[in-house]
Amino acid sequence: MSRESSMPARGPLGQERFRQVMGHYPTGVTVVTALGPDGAPVGLTANSVTSVSLDPPLVLVCVSQESASLRAILANGAFAVNILGAGAASTAVRFAEEEHANRFADVAIADGSGSGRGRGPVLDGVVAWVTCDLYRTFEAGDHLILVGEVNDGEAAGGDPLVFFRSRYRDLTIVGDPSDARGASQARGSDAISRPAEER
Repeated sequence: MSRESSMPARGPLGQERFRQVMGHYPTGVTVVTALGPDGAPVGLTANSVTSVSLDPPLVLVCVSQESASLRAILANGAFAVNILGAGAASTAVRFAEEEHANRFADVAIADGSGSGRGRGPVLDGVVAWVTCDLYRTFEAGDHLILVGEVNDGEAAGGDPLVFFRSRYRDLTIVGDPSDARGASQARGSDAISRPAEER
């Protein structure tokens, strides 16, 4: 005997409810960087980032079609993905704010990064980073899906910054991370933002 769903019937899923529902899926937080036509760095906060393939090594990033940084990424044919660590909520907010005049002011860039094709600026202090050549693009509603072929990367380690229910949070691992029984605790930040890749 089948049980009928107790889910209430609802109308069409509007943008705000869609945002609220998907906000319950925790993600990491990154800053995607590239070089503009004039050689100046550009960047935006993005949480729609995932690995796609091991052979070749591919990652994808979803970027708003209205993003000013998108034009530089497409023109340069390359970008970097900087994975932010715990305590970097202010950096995430800075690169998500549309009105921020100079996102890179007082932001340290790793020595030797951001030079040549296939490299975007790598931020100091990130837990990991990859640099990519643009491999494919796909239109998807109001966003463009960028698939990058990874040509370099490094993992420094450390706890990640997490985006969950419209809030940046630090994830602190309790106990041995290799122990499957180890628990984790999420500490909320006062920094609240729209989904990161909107910028």
